[in-house]
Amino acid sequence: MSDGPSTRQILASTALRMFAERGIDAVSLRELTAAAGQRNKTAAQYHFGTKEQLVREIFEQHTGQVNQRRWELLAELGHDSRRLGVPELADALIRPLAEQATRPDAHYLRFLAQVSTPPWVYALTQADPAVTDSVRTVLAALAERLTRIPGPVLRTRLSFSMMLAVRALAGLEHAAPAADDPRTALFTTNIIDATVGMLTAPVSGTAADLLTELPDNPSDPAWPWQILIGAASGD
Repeated sequence: MSDGPSTRQILASTALRMFAERGIDAVSLRELTAAAGQRNKTAAQYHFGTKEQLVREIFEQHTGQVNQRRWELLAELGHDSRRLGVPELADALIRPLAEQATRPDAHYLRFLAQVSTPPWVYALTQADPAVTDSVRTVLAALAERLTRIPGPVLRTRLSFSMMLAVRALAGLEHAAPAADDPRTALFTTNIIDATVGMLTAPVSGTAADLLTELPDNPSDPAWPWQILIGAASGD
């Protein structure tokens, strides 16, 4: 028996690269099959059924790796034995993603940037929640530390911080820097610092006034944060 990658693995790895480089909408299953060197023109459809299922499986595989690394980092920080501060939580949120962005021939962050916005974010609603339990834990802990920030403001800031970090790291991944380049470390640290600043910034008088105009239930399922944050925490 061969120890080489299976057809399904070849298709998934090829899809990750093509989606990252060209965008999900720009790649058809037929193009993917050809790029993966498969003679059967319906191989991708046979193995995954739909592009949505393929996107979900790629997300689960690679986000699962990030999830495991985040739990390791949280353990190193002593999450189980002490109350972590906002800077430490922001570090645990961002650093595992940054590590992925600096891997050789990396494509995950560019893929994640594509899939983190509508309409493709909705393909993740059926994704295995186990692959995102670390990020939900960190977001919940941040919410506990930042009770002085009104809920609607905090949820929006958490969403912004995640989206901006992913897009910034997607740009870093595209530049393909060395992991040990001091500029890479500084770039990552700047993202973490910016995340802390965004989450802890005072609420302006204008924002406070606008909060009074919100309906009693401001939830809107069209907002990505409702999938990434609200649905997980119950807020």
